[in-house]
Amino acid sequence: MPTYKYQAQLRDGRLVTDTIEAINLNFAIDTLMGQKLKIIEITPVRFDLSKLFARFGKVKRESIVMMTRRLTTLLRSALPLDRSLTVLYEQEEDKHLKPILSAIIHDIRVGSSFSWAISKYPETFDPIYISMIKVGETTGDMGGLCDRLATFLERDLAIRNKARSALSYPIFILALAICIIIGIFVFVFPPLLETFSQMSTDSLPLPTRIMITVVNMGKNPYVLVGLGLAIMYYVIYFRDYIKTPAGRYAYDRIKITAPIFGNINKKMLVANFCRVMGTLLSTGVPMTQGLEVLMDFAENEYFRLSIVTPLYESIKDGQSVSKVVQESGFFPQMVSNMMAVGENTGEMPSMLMRISEFYDKEVAYTLESLLTLIEPIMIGTLGVGVCIVLLSVFLPLYSMIMNMS
Repeated sequence: MPTYKYQAQLRDGRLVTDTIEAINLNFAIDTLMGQKLKIIEITPVRFDLSKLFARFGKVKRESIVMMTRRLTTLLRSALPLDRSLTVLYEQEEDKHLKPILSAIIHDIRVGSSFSWAISKYPETFDPIYISMIKVGETTGDMGGLCDRLATFLERDLAIRNKARSALSYPIFILALAICIIIGIFVFVFPPLLETFSQMSTDSLPLPTRIMITVVNMGKNPYVLVGLGLAIMYYVIYFRDYIKTPAGRYAYDRIKITAPIFGNINKKMLVANFCRVMGTLLSTGVPMTQGLEVLMDFAENEYFRLSIVTPLYESIKDGQSVSKVVQESGFFPQMVSNMMAVGENTGEMPSMLMRISEFYDKEVAYTLESLLTLIEPIMIGTLGVGVCIVLLSVFLPLYSMIMNMS
């Protein structure tokens, strides 16, 4: 996004010099005038090294959570949406989020909806965020929806931080072990293997022969170049493939059906589905319209096409929600039973929110159990690897000593 340097006069007469990121010059002027600034001079910045490196950054989830919580407070104070976003823009400290807010303000001032404006930045605002904002626009309760959205984001962030902190120690151990093994292969093995290579190949133990083959392959530049090109090809091919509808569908299906983590992703989808639908129903949105919102903004393509769309078609034909959910085969039996109770008692929104809270806790417990198992498994695997490396060195040395004696 282009950067413009400007000099402007504040309301109290003081002069201020700063820069602003904008789509074009007219948008930059419009944004500054919206901040009640009297523009004296504005010129485009031809090159800014800091902006070049800033492009590689990403908006932190913490910044999105804080922005949503502040937006809730401003909207509940009866401030208009564009004015609330302008206040957020002026106070925002995240250098990656600030230009995005600027562009969103411009889109809203020219007549775009808030949900459409943020949907242009899928790397920053996920589909659940966009769908909840669209619900707020539909019901007219933007402040209440932002409050619920902020609560959801805070809970999601807490789970992510908990998983990240639990994984930090195993990842550190793994990285340290990899560095040690690489150091052994680069500095320790070559002189030893030169000595071993003078021995008969048949007399060398199997671990030593494997190590000699690996080191020789590492010394061969053609092997390294070929391996690098193969990795690049598959990375680029995979990235392009998942951008296609068929590729994204297959990839999202794997995320649900994969061992261990597939079950976690499935529970998270069930929790998000129940939370969004419970929020929609509690604000007076019909079930069919709520499913339409999920069909537009569902994060998982497989879930959208194979689960939500058939649900929408069946419920639109007049079938019972709990019966359709049970026949889908995707949702656990408990979900359909609780939905049936909600239908009979007329408390479907609150029942869906209870289901979402239950599966949020279920995901947290599953992650804790999984992370508890990761550390011993990783240490055991590294121990086996180190044992193989040591055997490949000490077995031929032991053989040489025995022959000398």
